[in-house]
Amino acid sequence: MMHCTLIGDHSVLIDFSKSNQALKDIHELSKLLFANKPSWATEIVPGLDSLVVQLKYELNDPKQIRQTAFTDLEKIGKQLEKQKKGKTYPTKIHRIHVCYHPDVALDLMAIAQACKLPPEQVVNLHKSSTYTVDILGFMPGFAYFSGLNPKLQLPRLASPRPAVPKGSVAIAELQTAIYPRTTPGGWNIIGRSPNILFDIEQNPPGLFMAGDQMQIEEISLDALQKFEQKNQPKEIIRTLDKNKASIEVIQPGTFSTIQDDPRSCLSHWAVGPGGACDLSSLHLANALVGNPLDTAAIEMTSSGPSLLFHETVCVAWVGAECDGIIDGQRIPGNRPIWLKKGTTLKFSSLNPGFRTVLAIGGGLNLPNILGRAGSHISANIGPKRLEKGDLLQLKDPKAPLRSPFLKNLLREDALPCFPKWYVRSPFVPINAITPVHCLAGPHLTFLTAKERELFWSTIWKVSKQSNRMGVRLEGDFKLKKDLPNIPSQAITFGTVQFPPSQEPIIMLAEHQTTGGYPRLAEVIRADLTKLAQVKPGNAIQLMPITLEETDHLNAEVLKLLESTINSIQTMIQPNGNA
Repeated sequence: MMHCTLIGDHSVLIDFSKSNQALKDIHELSKLLFANKPSWATEIVPGLDSLVVQLKYELNDPKQIRQTAFTDLEKIGKQLEKQKKGKTYPTKIHRIHVCYHPDVALDLMAIAQACKLPPEQVVNLHKSSTYTVDILGFMPGFAYFSGLNPKLQLPRLASPRPAVPKGSVAIAELQTAIYPRTTPGGWNIIGRSPNILFDIEQNPPGLFMAGDQMQIEEISLDALQKFEQKNQPKEIIRTLDKNKASIEVIQPGTFSTIQDDPRSCLSHWAVGPGGACDLSSLHLANALVGNPLDTAAIEMTSSGPSLLFHETVCVAWVGAECDGIIDGQRIPGNRPIWLKKGTTLKFSSLNPGFRTVLAIGGGLNLPNILGRAGSHISANIGPKRLEKGDLLQLKDPKAPLRSPFLKNLLREDALPCFPKWYVRSPFVPINAITPVHCLAGPHLTFLTAKERELFWSTIWKVSKQSNRMGVRLEGDFKLKKDLPNIPSQAITFGTVQFPPSQEPIIMLAEHQTTGGYPRLAEVIRADLTKLAQVKPGNAIQLMPITLEETDHLNAEVLKLLESTINSIQTMIQPNGNA
């Protein structure tokens, strides 16, 4: 029987660890949920012995949503029990081409030697199995297949390859996998497939879902090359007209990317939501220039870019504190600012805080990929990080003129111009130690009472190894023995994982969709902005909080943000149409 527990303030975990056919039950339940998706559910992500369903809170008060979710899941569980006795959803079977020629099967000879089998038998054993997708993870479209013949069981490579070629078919332990794109990896390469596993132009984008099956058809090297030529991905190229309104990147800053709202409901294809790390700052910056709140903007990290505007524009930046610099003149942020054509905008250092979002009135002209225009760097989706010489095309730079307020603010003879008032950034670190409120994670019980006390009292330092995937922490907290890894399960923005290094990693916007490290805590939604704004070297303390306190704090933070945005929109868009 399935058992439901709440994880953090964001998800319900359905535990199947007591089931003697956990994966089968998980796959059946996920198919049921996808076929009749409840109104309270967003992401539905199968793990190895659990299914995690993220909750959609904007519908109602959180207590009510959680109650509805648990009631519905109880009914669905009973439906699943009945279904076991009758029909089940048909399994989707994919026929996949694989070439086992030594030119592409880079480890075939080593596999044969390690398994004490002739290479021909290795190939026969591999291609004659029927494989089942247990879960997806690691990168978009990467499926972990069970069903490998035990005679081919091998550990991962002692030292991973820096680049495993796209399409490589590989084995490790009792699993096989196909790499959807070139990436570092430590599995033993047994062949190569030309099949496209993940395609951003298709709907759905992924080939495999958890529970699907794969059968292999062997092909020659010649056939592989023909298929690969035919399956060349089409590049989404935008020809940029220099005469059209655009922004030229003179210097890119430390790490600047295009970001908007997260991509939703793609986690089961192993596409994490991504989006701006500080969503509140994105929404405020867009509100200030009269854009829809989810319009793509430039997220700058650590230091800002230097941008040349080939058109008069209205801009706003919100987040970490910084001034704009134009011809040596310092311009304050957190308000709408008109810049004249030919202006080069630079930024002072970002401090306090680590990330600032720069919105441009009318938005940027970008292709929509999987529902959004923003970059997902780790998943290789959307625009790359900004580089020197890049041109960004503007979509509708005259859009702000449709706002009477912004139109009146524009004084052609006195540019740059801006109002005296400003809005507050959602969060900038002002204390020596930033408190980050967390709910206890499902594996905190792995620690003794004394260790739990130490965990909460530790002052952690943000590591230089942090990035958009996660905030890594360093501290004096050490356990006498390592915690056991857990069967892979869905993780989310704010999950605090505890790897064998004993240095916690807090998941950020571009986190992987599943993970096998114990999760000791879950950062509450109200404090996710803090994770975006703490920089390497800053100190943070994870503070335990109850669910009741969490609901109160989340509601307070949301109410303040909404009232600020409503005030801006009332002023800038008199009809309230943002």
